[in-house]
Amino acid sequence: MSERSGIAETADLEVPDDIDAMFDALYERGVTDGLPVIPPTAARVGTMMAAVPLDPGHVLAELPPRGGLATVEKVAVNAVMAGCRPDYFPVVVAAVEALVQPQFNLTGIQTTTNPVAPLVLINGPVRNRIGVNCGAGALGPGWRANATVGRALRLVMVNVGGATPGDVDKSILGMPGKYTLCLGELEELNPWEPFHVERGYAPGESTVTLISVQGTQSCAASYTEPEPILRMLSNAMTAFGANSYTKGNGNPVVILPPAHARIFAGAGWDKRQIKQALFERTMYPQAEFPMRLLDTTARQQIHDGRVCICRRAEDIVVIVAGGPELNHIGFLASFGNDLAINPIRY
Repeated sequence: MSERSGIAETADLEVPDDIDAMFDALYERGVTDGLPVIPPTAARVGTMMAAVPLDPGHVLAELPPRGGLATVEKVAVNAVMAGCRPDYFPVVVAAVEALVQPQFNLTGIQTTTNPVAPLVLINGPVRNRIGVNCGAGALGPGWRANATVGRALRLVMVNVGGATPGDVDKSILGMPGKYTLCLGELEELNPWEPFHVERGYAPGESTVTLISVQGTQSCAASYTEPEPILRMLSNAMTAFGANSYTKGNGNPVVILPPAHARIFAGAGWDKRQIKQALFERTMYPQAEFPMRLLDTTARQQIHDGRVCICRRAEDIVVIVAGGPELNHIGFLASFGNDLAINPIRY
């Protein structure tokens, strides 16, 4: 059976018809993430590519550190292997293009010892069109669009970009988010403007945003007033081990479930005020910061003798997603690079 390889050079590859043997062959070539993949046959790849009006050889991005050319065909190969449906492919294409926006610093993400992964945030009408989970369990298992869009991006980063785990990717421990980390914003229950509108896009546009994060943290927040919520959340966010405290930039992410968003909105708070409060409350005394850190501290953001979690309050990302219960808020510490946002055009 003739298959298409997901490595840097797209070529015909003969593998056994037996599904177990096929997976073993692809695994031995190092083109999977360790999990079973869908065989990227020519027919499947062709169907995937048909979802966008672009030539198979059209280059979406040149991905470091290998400098591999992410053509439409190569990205389609990886999207097939990840289990994407063809209608997901425009989202994957936009995400691959976003990877190489300069401020995202993909080279650093691909090669660092930090367990960083791109959080894929989807906004706009495409969420409902392809079935992106924005509610309960949005970052968990059980939803094909969430799982496979994020997984496709990771496979592209490895197979085209060359970030082989344990070799080029020097992450000391890694994290589950390096398999996939994708959700949509629950815009229908957001009392404020959605994230992409905050960034200058129209409500009817669809976007994909990549944010470099170190992992997820659940913050117990069973409170009914803004002040105790902010006190708890800022305490959970204040961990000077996060890269952003030493690198001085990036986008810490706060995921407010709709119940918490309603509490803030009902008390007259907007996102700008929430971000400002969190920015001020997460400042850490410079005098208590450990000295002689191997990484440079020259880029730290220091205000009045206190180290800041990021450059400015507006750099904190606040989105609404998750289930209806008033129990937990999500926090994702920043790796220290700025986010990349890209419109989904097809």
